[in-house]
Amino acid sequence: MKYLRGSADLLTGRAVIFLDLKEPKTFMDNQVEMGLMAVFCAASEVDLLELIIQVMRLPREHSRLINRFYKRYFQEIEEIKRSFPERISKIINEILEEEEEKQEVSEPIREAFREMFNAARKEDIEQPEEMTEKTTKLPQPEFYSTIIPLPYREFFESYAQEEQDFDFDIIDLERKENTGIGHLILDAHGRLYVAEYMIQKEQQITFPDEPEYKSPYKNYKDLSRKEFKNALTELSSELMFLIETGRETGRVFGDLKQLTAGSHLMGQVVSLYNISTTQDPNKIKLMDLYFRKIFSLIDEDYLLTKNITEEIQKYTV
Repeated sequence: MKYLRGSADLLTGRAVIFLDLKEPKTFMDNQVEMGLMAVFCAASEVDLLELIIQVMRLPREHSRLINRFYKRYFQEIEEIKRSFPERISKIINEILEEEEEKQEVSEPIREAFREMFNAARKEDIEQPEEMTEKTTKLPQPEFYSTIIPLPYREFFESYAQEEQDFDFDIIDLERKENTGIGHLILDAHGRLYVAEYMIQKEQQITFPDEPEYKSPYKNYKDLSRKEFKNALTELSSELMFLIETGRETGRVFGDLKQLTAGSHLMGQVVSLYNISTTQDPNKIKLMDLYFRKIFSLIDEDYLLTKNITEEIQKYTV
């Protein structure tokens, strides 16, 4: 395995990992043979989208189109969420109509089936948000990737040489395989890459002054979404006060690390930690923005997340 871009000791959380194919494939008439297979992988869905856009050489002058794409993409996600109850009703009606034609299930059973789902949906709709948050937990980390055939390894040469504003890793597995085996190998390496990235993030927050400190906070896996947000709000207020008064912050970051370890939010906590150790004149503003970004990710408001990320970039020196 060889890193053409990046380092195994400091992963970026976004990577293109590739291998050579024993038998190059042609997928369409008059198309050049595809001699490589690559997995594009990232620690989050947004990172994966940005990685594909960057590596596939979408011109910089098309940045407005990229922003419009993100806006439509996240709006579509929100539409799906809002329309989900109606989609469920449609599925139920279609199933019952099919069963009515077949006459294999009696009418009382069909109506009982309908009422069972309607009651569940009514409970979900009527239940206030603060009540659902008491039992709803933060989602577990997911693996985001897509496998893409590519023509030749020269495709990566410019990325290995150029300085890019967008950080990502390029890894040559230095092996040649058939397509089927290649899929399995790339999928496994992609998952391992993301797992190693998350481990590295946790290790970046260290406390030499308090190595034995044990946080009293639970991990997010053991908390409801509401409990998690309450704990995070408490710690964010305490941390901002300590920063503004010039006091020691190690214990609060220890609590944040314990709270978010293993989640997709750990990278944001590490960014907070790194900013807190600098003399950046925009430190307070940036830390506030990162906390806002964390809460937008918890609420799955990805359009707001994108806007906050752009604001962070404006204040980054």
